[in-house]
Amino acid sequence: MNRLPTLEDVARTEHIFDEKRRYSPLLCRAGDEKFLIKGLARQLVGLKLNTPVTLEIPVKDAYGERDTSKIEMVPAKRLRKANIDPRVGTHVQLSGRNGTVIWAGGGRTRVDFNHPLAGKDLIFDVTVTEELTDDETIQKEIISRRFPGINLDEVKTETSEDPKTITISLPNYMIFMEGLAISKYTLGTDLNEYLGFELVKFQEIFDYQKKEEPEEIETPSEEISTSEEEE
Repeated sequence: MNRLPTLEDVARTEHIFDEKRRYSPLLCRAGDEKFLIKGLARQLVGLKLNTPVTLEIPVKDAYGERDTSKIEMVPAKRLRKANIDPRVGTHVQLSGRNGTVIWAGGGRTRVDFNHPLAGKDLIFDVTVTEELTDDETIQKEIISRRFPGINLDEVKTETSEDPKTITISLPNYMIFMEGLAISKYTLGTDLNEYLGFELVKFQEIFDYQKKEEPEEIETPSEEISTSEEEE
């Protein structure tokens, strides 16, 4: 069995902490296999709040067996062209697939596009910390999942009916986010599936208005009178 740390303190204890990874409670719907592997999603049904449990997930209900057809030879120059260091252990993304270099030599590399946990049984220590019922909270959590690291205080949403519509105002720095179009698409799909929105609109606001400077308040000066006594 292999343990998959999902909390920051566990990851640090196991010495596999990843600064790029977001460690926080995962948003999911019990029984729904969209956000979680099927074995885990199914076993969440009926769990009690704030009650730690250990769930064992066999290979067939996790990431499946390793598939040798997903191990491919890739020219090293192709990786260099994509600014990827073609060394063993390097994680790569090619044609929308994630993989790991497992061999390199003679100008070629062998890349394994299997999921890193393929072929392994998994154990999850799980605690259901909260049941979300408020639509606005669910909206924000879905946004947070599709835009990891975003400051939710900077996200504004407006909703309307006929048709059911949500307009999402993102902070303008998001335009530089890698894969922004894909994230918007998947977010829109989630909002439609889970909350029934028929229209999902995005807008970035660039506010160049000159801020008015506060009026200067005059502070009354203290008058000092002096008198000289003539002799």
